[in-house]
Amino acid sequence: MTQTTNKLYDEVLSDARTKAERELRRGQKDAEAEARKIEDKARATVEEILGAARAEGDRLRRQVLATVEVEAQRQRLARLEEILRSVYERTERRLGELSDQEQFDAQCRLTLEAVAQMPHDSLQVALPASSPAGRVDELIRRATAEADKTLDRNVALRPAGFPAAVADGVVIRSEDGSVEVVQSLRERLRRMWPELRLDVARRLLPDEMNLTQTKEG
Repeated sequence: MTQTTNKLYDEVLSDARTKAERELRRGQKDAEAEARKIEDKARATVEEILGAARAEGDRLRRQVLATVEVEAQRQRLARLEEILRSVYERTERRLGELSDQEQFDAQCRLTLEAVAQMPHDSLQVALPASSPAGRVDELIRRATAEADKTLDRNVALRPAGFPAAVADGVVIRSEDGSVEVVQSLRERLRRMWPELRLDVARRLLPDEMNLTQTKEG
């Protein structure tokens, strides 16, 4: 080779080397940029996945807590129902275990309440067939005196010619038979129980009962 040829050859090699290095640097930059893009995208994807996982975890946690609270409230209300049923059964059983004097006092009160509801001046009083002998006369004497004192009424009471159809109360009937009031302790309990039940429930679980009433209202 001549000197000129060698020089040209060196220039070509140098130029090729320069271009190769430039392309290599550009390729490295492009590769680094692409790698950064991939890394950023991967990071964003991971954050998105983690964010979704956290949100799902929070949702499940709230769901579990809500389920636990609902179950706890259900158990409290179920227990309340057991208590209320027990209270009713004990009360009803207690009515059947009244002493003779307690039963007489209750019959007297029931008689006065019936008399207060009836405008008649002459009434018949019937007691259960199982009542002791002379009980109706004793009841009439006491009820007549109590009516005169508490109701300010002079009511004529006399024994009815029939037994009361209830085993734990009295039957008061007008002389002409047009009006009859049946007074029974158990029937009164059944009639008053809804209100008594609500009162007992409020005392035992005030928050739940207030919430229930708010929802119903």
